[in-house]
Amino acid sequence: MTGTSYTISGGEKQNKTPHTIPWTLLVLGRGRSALQAHKYGFAEVISIESSAHRRMEAVPEVKTLITDTAVNPGEQINIGISAASYPFVAVIWNDMQLKTLFSPKFIREVEDSGAVCSVPMLYSHQGDLIPSIPTPASSMRTVKTIPMTAIETGTAALYPFDYAGIYNKKLFQMTGGYDSEMNSSFWQKMDFGFRSWLWGERIVLNASFRIYYTSDFKQDDQTIDQDYRRFYLRNLAVRIKDNFAYLPKSGIFSYIFRSGEGPMVAMAEYKETAAWVERNSTRFVQSSRIMVENWHREPEEEK
Repeated sequence: MTGTSYTISGGEKQNKTPHTIPWTLLVLGRGRSALQAHKYGFAEVISIESSAHRRMEAVPEVKTLITDTAVNPGEQINIGISAASYPFVAVIWNDMQLKTLFSPKFIREVEDSGAVCSVPMLYSHQGDLIPSIPTPASSMRTVKTIPMTAIETGTAALYPFDYAGIYNKKLFQMTGGYDSEMNSSFWQKMDFGFRSWLWGERIVLNASFRIYYTSDFKQDDQTIDQDYRRFYLRNLAVRIKDNFAYLPKSGIFSYIFRSGEGPMVAMAEYKETAAWVERNSTRFVQSSRIMVENWHREPEEEK
């Protein structure tokens, strides 16, 4: 799932007590915020850094994965989850604070949910609830997302807002994780979310899981670019017939016309994606059209 090489620093001291949270905590870094992550009581704490942007020295309680080059957030999560020693991985940024009681009941609830990712209720540093439950809606030839607020555990989320959530390692890796070739955070999250739902997985809110920002956060840049084209082909353009997914051959002409690329580049992109869809044809349980039309309801057979 990830081909990025890295070295490991620190992490010799593990947190093992009767009250240890039996999960891995993965901390992504941005800005200068310093998070005392090991104080939360997780059995394992992992942070991701690049060799060119080291922020901290080795810490005995924190396993730091140092990549040779800077990688995007989705690839950082792929790496961290692959390296995690535990079957569930809580992902946060270093400018976030966890304000959750990780009780045995909460832990069982998350583990028994069957979700590929349980997302939190997010709050600003002023304490205001942030609309952080993305919901899909049809918009002409594409889709748009509407950020909603929700307080009910089990509410469906299109993708993990700002990547934060508790990931089921096995299910996450079965979906292929985040697409490391996408550098747009928005389309990378959209791609992971759509693929998860189209392949029959679920991303849901756990209202007992609460995270507060310690500073302002930036909204996603939703610019239509080459990452959108990759997202479109792997998700929106896919059709299903007789329980097999495919990219229709007739769609190549429209794609060449609308892609903004030269014919040879656009044709190569389309053929490459068609081969990817064919390799994963039995994984799709619904098309994006059916998914959006029946959001919050169980997938129905393609018509």
